[in-house]
Amino acid sequence: MSMLDQATMEQLGGSLRGELIQPGDPSYNEARKVYNGMIDKRPTMIACCADVADVISCVNFARENDTLLAIRGGGHNGGGLGIADDALVIDLSAMNGVRVDPEERTVRVEGGARWGMSTTSPTPSGWPCPPASSPLQV
Repeated sequence: MSMLDQATMEQLGGSLRGELIQPGDPSYNEARKVYNGMIDKRPTMIACCADVADVISCVNFARENDTLLAIRGGGHNGGGLGIADDALVIDLSAMNGVRVDPEERTVRVEGGARWGMSTTSPTPSGWPCPPASSPLQV
């Protein structure tokens, strides 16, 4: 894994619609917190992605700069797998849309949506909303 200079990190930040948070920023400690308070990881950057283009930019940046990447969705992960030391964290929590297309009979849930968001969205009568309390459940 490579060490990143400030100019390289600023280049990523300038390419995002969302915010790029780094150590020393006032919001860093709050942004790095996860559901499990026993997890205390310190990423190099936290990209609060606003859209798919931000996610693509972050993935490309991590690949091109040999940077560890962690992805955090909207919910919790008991093991703290959505954050890592010295990594670029893609935070999807702002990408929390839930869209229902009754004609196509599809529901699109973005990666930052929480369970409550998907169950309170209007759905056509008779559509089940299966819970998933584990990554192995559908």
